[in-house]
Amino acid sequence: MADTIIINPVTRINGFMEIAAEVGNNVITDARTKGLMFRGFEKMLTGRAPLDAVYFTQRICGICSTAHSMASALALEDALGIVPSEQGRYLRDLLHACEFLQNHLRHLYQYTLPDYVKLPEGYPLFKTDHNDYRLPDNVNERMVNDYFESMEYSRNAHKMLAILGGKAPHNHGVFIGGITSPVTADMIIAIKSILFGIEKFITEKMLPDVYEIAAYYSEYYHFGGGYGNLLTYGCFQHYKELGTLYVDPYIYTNEQYSHLDPELITQSDEYAWFNEANEPDREKPEAYSWIRAPRYNGVPFEVGPLARQWLSGEYRHGISVMDRTIARVLEAKKITQIMNTLLENLIPGVPMQQEYVIPAQANGKGLIDTTRGSLGHWLTIEDEKILFYQVITPSAWNLSTQTGEKKGTAEQALMGAPVKDESMPVEIGRIIRSFDPCVSCATHVIIPGKTSKIIPVV
Repeated sequence: MADTIIINPVTRINGFMEIAAEVGNNVITDARTKGLMFRGFEKMLTGRAPLDAVYFTQRICGICSTAHSMASALALEDALGIVPSEQGRYLRDLLHACEFLQNHLRHLYQYTLPDYVKLPEGYPLFKTDHNDYRLPDNVNERMVNDYFESMEYSRNAHKMLAILGGKAPHNHGVFIGGITSPVTADMIIAIKSILFGIEKFITEKMLPDVYEIAAYYSEYYHFGGGYGNLLTYGCFQHYKELGTLYVDPYIYTNEQYSHLDPELITQSDEYAWFNEANEPDREKPEAYSWIRAPRYNGVPFEVGPLARQWLSGEYRHGISVMDRTIARVLEAKKITQIMNTLLENLIPGVPMQQEYVIPAQANGKGLIDTTRGSLGHWLTIEDEKILFYQVITPSAWNLSTQTGEKKGTAEQALMGAPVKDESMPVEIGRIIRSFDPCVSCATHVIIPGKTSKIIPVV
């Protein structure tokens, strides 16, 4: 008989996620991802002035607040018929790129590394009981030093963001048309100086570290892949004329590549705690999560750095836990290169704001790839106010509920994965962590007939 392992809470920065896994013969045979906190930001926006959305939606998340300001600005530009200036686009994408670097540095060292690297005894922020540490002492010691050093560079990425956006998180810079104030020569010089140090750390420390981990945990190349369906809304794709291009909107499924069609994006409430009137319903039969199920042409897709690296052709080693982790680090290096190109093409002092007229009625959508994957904002304006607002986040794509008999993306990634020790299922934490959940949490493992045990997963 299969044992049930329940990990609760995990993954959310301002909420709770539960993973329920059935394990038989040391293999996961069934899995469910359960989002356990209702927020309802879209309902809060109803009746508000449309331009408020750029700042309001940033409060959805303190980790990726810039991403929401970008998607909201794009949705409003679509609704108002605004095309940002070239310089406005450069600056806004630079601001967004700072968040990529801050996130990817933090994810590898603060969230992923402690799964594989043993931190000093007595370290107050992390404690674990698992014993699957394989790095030689000298390698482990070097990575511990990199762990602490990375905090400076992650913080410096937010410093760059604050230079352009006024503050971080929840910047005041991103807005329709570009950003709220022109850039100065001093700002460009300061950002270049900070970026130089971050790029050096990524090249000399971060890349070697992730490949060293992969060498000692090579079996993680062989599970955690899921369906292998990959999707991106596009990321820094407008700069071919500048000699840099990341990835256009594409999908990959059944070993075939095709252009993304936004009209094929849907969202199901089948197993989410929402009724037919789109109202919260915690008593809904068979529902098990607040997370809805985004689908593309009815199919679940993975979004994030691995999808972007694969669809851009820059990394196609495989689709697995370790490939996901490596792709995020390779993307960090790619982002520094894009930022350097944009910085060289900035013109100080160019204004980009004007007075905007809100239409009586309009619809708009903003689709953009962010740190964790594809983010979409949709809105309807009626009587110059927001009538409807919808957000589909990367975590919804990756951590969705099932539809019919088809598992969500992370649920499928767990299927078939080995669990060597059911009392200490470190493999589950590593798989879920590879999708870049927001926080490290304690894990509760419940096995029928056995005592519950709290286990730190990160």
